[in-house]
Amino acid sequence: MAKKIKTLEAKPTLVTFCSKYFNLLLIFLILLFVFRPYNRSGVYIGIWQLCFIGVFISSIFNCRHHKSIKTLATAVAIPALLCNWFAHFYMITSLELTHLILTFIFICICVGSIISRVILNAKVTLETLRGVVCVYFMIAFGFSYLYLLIEYWVPGSFYFIEGIIKLPSNTILNHNHILSESIFYSFVTLLTIGFGNIHAISDIAQTATILEGMLGQFYIAILVSRIISVYSFYSHKDEVEPVAFSSDHEDHT
Repeated sequence: MAKKIKTLEAKPTLVTFCSKYFNLLLIFLILLFVFRPYNRSGVYIGIWQLCFIGVFISSIFNCRHHKSIKTLATAVAIPALLCNWFAHFYMITSLELTHLILTFIFICICVGSIISRVILNAKVTLETLRGVVCVYFMIAFGFSYLYLLIEYWVPGSFYFIEGIIKLPSNTILNHNHILSESIFYSFVTLLTIGFGNIHAISDIAQTATILEGMLGQFYIAILVSRIISVYSFYSHKDEVEPVAFSSDHEDHT
C-alpha cells in the first residue's frame, strides 16, 4: 500500500517537471549536443534524430509562445522534419537543402520568441534562466545549420568540409559527419574559443563566423547582465518593503 502511495506521489512530480517551461527543451538540447551525429552507426544517428525531433516538439509546446508564433513554428517544423527523413531515405539533395533552410528559419522563430519573453519578464525566475540557456544552445545549433547551408551553396567555404565532401562514402553518413563538425565549429565560435583547426575561407562564411562571435559576446554582455540587474533590483526591493511596513506600523502604535 505504501509503495502505491509513493508511486502516485511521484507521478504528479514528473508531470509537473515536464510541464514547466523550457525543462524538456533544455534536456533535449543537451542530448542533441552530447549525441552529435558522428559517423559511428545507424543506431547512433537514429538516437540523434529522435533528440532532434524532441527539440522541435519541445520548442513549440514547452515554451511560452504567442498563439500566432506557435502556429507559424508548427507550419515550418512539419515540412522541415518530413524533408529531413525523406532526404535520409531517398538521398535527394533538394530535400536536404529544404530541410536546412526550414530548420534555420524554425530556430530563428523560436529564438526570437523566447528572447522576447525573457526580456519582457520582469522578475527573474528559474524559468527565465532556463530560457536564457536554451536560447544560447539554439543559437549555436542555428549557426551550425547555416554553415552547412553556406557550404552547399558555396562549396569550399570551410576548410574542414572541403576534404570531407570529396570522400566517396555514403551520403547520409557523410552529411552527418559534416553536421557534427559544423556543430563543433559553431559552439567554438559562439564561445570565442577559436581552436583554429577549422577555417572559414569564403567571404560569406567569414561574415557568418564574425556575426556569431559578436552574438556570443553581446548575448552574455547585454542579456545576462540585464537579468542580473533585474534580479538584484527585485531582491533589494523585497528586502526593503518589510522594513518600511514595520516602521509605519510602529508610528501608528
